[in-house]
Amino acid sequence: MVAKSFARIFYRNAVNTGLLPLVCPEADAIRDRDTLTVDVAAGYIEVNGKHLAVEPVPGFLKEIVDAGGLVAYAKDLDEVETCSTG
Repeated sequence: MVAKSFARIFYRNAVNTGLLPLVCPEADAIRDRDTLTVDVAAGYIEVNGKHLAVEPVPGFLKEIVDAGGLVAYAKDLDEVETCSTG
């Protein structure tokens, strides 16, 4: 997802479900059916030959998204106790 801004709760819920919200102050330059190339590490989106800067994504949030969401991420943490229903 790319937008000029996100409400804080929406941003974090997106990360928790495995979606990566990218904040791009110039998101208005993106039109329907534009082809985007995203380089999170370099901090830009390329659209129509132009590079649009995106805000850096903190490493721990990228790890959550890369894991597929907060639940999947937490399953691999040693500190988190798992519980079962039976």
